[in-house]
Amino acid sequence: MKFGIAMVGVCVLAGAVVAARGQEQGGNKDLITLPKEQYQKMLEEHQKLIEEMKEMKSFKAKFEESQKKAVSQQAETDQAFDDLDKQVKGVKQMAKESFPGSTKMLLAGYGSAGFIAQDHGGTRQFNATFNPIFLWKMSDRLLFEGELEAELEGHDTSLALEMAQISYLLNDYMTVGAGKFLNPMNYFVERQHMGWVNKLPDKPLAVYDGLLAESEVGFQIRGGIPAGPTKLGYAFYVANAPELRFDASNEAPTDLGTLEFDNFDNVGKHFAVGGRAGFFPIPELEIGYGFEVSEVAPPGSSGVNSLRQSADLSYVRDSARLQGTVNLKAQWVWSHVDRFTYDPGGTMGGPFNFKNDRDGGYVQLAYRPARVENAFIKNLESIFRYDRLSQARTLTGADEHRYTVGLNYWLAPSTVIKAAYEFDQQSGANADRHNAVLVQFVTGF
Repeated sequence: MKFGIAMVGVCVLAGAVVAARGQEQGGNKDLITLPKEQYQKMLEEHQKLIEEMKEMKSFKAKFEESQKKAVSQQAETDQAFDDLDKQVKGVKQMAKESFPGSTKMLLAGYGSAGFIAQDHGGTRQFNATFNPIFLWKMSDRLLFEGELEAELEGHDTSLALEMAQISYLLNDYMTVGAGKFLNPMNYFVERQHMGWVNKLPDKPLAVYDGLLAESEVGFQIRGGIPAGPTKLGYAFYVANAPELRFDASNEAPTDLGTLEFDNFDNVGKHFAVGGRAGFFPIPELEIGYGFEVSEVAPPGSSGVNSLRQSADLSYVRDSARLQGTVNLKAQWVWSHVDRFTYDPGGTMGGPFNFKNDRDGGYVQLAYRPARVENAFIKNLESIFRYDRLSQARTLTGADEHRYTVGLNYWLAPSTVIKAAYEFDQQSGANADRHNAVLVQFVTGF
């Protein structure tokens, strides 16, 4: 707008000057004169208009230059963003490819070395085990996990498949799995049996190598459902049923009526149905119940059913008042097998007709003063465990209960040295009591 006004003023002034000169040169024209002050004023205004025109030209040139720079800078910015986006995508891809278990197997597991010395002519030996665990994340939803156990037995090294399961995450609340998996209804086996997780050098009666299966071969569905401040965990499965030990010619008398859980060939062609539900009223506490029911009648027989049940409790709390962590575990199990006639031919003095009811479990309390300042004391952990197996009313003919005290020293979060003394008490016709000293060195990786 200013530029237009200035141009009009210049034109008017130029016209006036031309007219004045024309009048001076035309002899037959009248001479027009202007007062000196007015003429001087017109010259000053003319000079101002010229200065404003220069300023406008300079402003226009700067504006055009800034526009060119802005376009150039925008192009540079766009290019920089493109380069940054490519770099971010490259870093994400590198992170995804290097994430453990995503494009290659992740090897985890644990190993142990131990010593046991029982009195009254019992076991006195060193031992060692190695449990590699293979994890593979094939996608965000498809997972595989497998575990082998290598241990020394007699003159040989035995190798067993503890677990081989493929899982698919349906959603945030449900996962399906198939293969050989740890028994979901057996809390100790699924959560505590690993060498560096189990607080003592040996495992409790009844729940391990006792009344419940350690693993199942079948299909399972599991997950968790939040309910306000609480949570409910669940697992249900269908698997091969255990096999009833009934053959008097091949079984020890004390084993008649018990169950063989490693029935991989499913000899009786029966299936077991089971599950577990765990309730978390507060984050530190879990209360669980599990069951498994199946028919166990041998081939050619029917109507022999078995029911296994388990109740468990877990409470873990880091207490500022106690300057450490309190860890309480408890589990009790019951096993029932319907009445059946064993040794009908009298090979072992039969026939024997009985039902088989057994029960047992453990209670364990541990304390670690992890909040104290002393570097040595804070790595110590004291443990007390009571465990029991009741089967005197069966052909096994013995009840056993033990009191175990232990002291651990933690070298790292998954590396521990354990020492314990076990008081063993048995009663019944086939009682065989052995107190024991136990030492174990375990590391998880």
